[in-house]
Amino acid sequence: MSPFVPIDDFAMVHAILSKIAIFGGTTEQQQQGIITRLQHGFVSKGTEIFRKGEAASHIYIIASGGVDLIIPDGEAPIVKKKISVGECFGHVALISMQPHTVSAIASEETEMIVLSKRALIDLKHEDLELFALLVLNIARELARRLRFTDEMLFHYAHTRDQSLISDLSNAFGF
Repeated sequence: MSPFVPIDDFAMVHAILSKIAIFGGTTEQQQQGIITRLQHGFVSKGTEIFRKGEAASHIYIIASGGVDLIIPDGEAPIVKKKISVGECFGHVALISMQPHTVSAIASEETEMIVLSKRALIDLKHEDLELFALLVLNIARELARRLRFTDEMLFHYAHTRDQSLISDLSNAFGF
């Protein structure tokens, strides 16, 4: 059973959507089209929202609270990113059609707004222009993250053993 239910506070959701990069450039009418497809729900602190390796099912937006994206690593998991109010996660795995590369755990009582994979597919068939805008915005967000990762790798390469970077590039076919 899904912990998510249809949205009943459209004003609150509208205020949050207007601040999120993946919904940038949308008109009032398009935002209403998105809002009608959204759901929301609450999770308790410590709740695992999804696990590394699981199939993606939603794009998650934090309305209140927070979520840690964690790379499980035996006894010492690594917190990759702390997600806070107004940020979204899960969109990378959903768009890439790949399993999640991290686990997501609520760091406190958290209210989330979600767009399901099914709703996104329905949007593709019902409003191709809006679907294309969302995908373009997600691609821009991914490009920003890739640039940041490249800069981190560049910094690491200049402070560490250069052969590790070459080995990683070869391993991933770059």
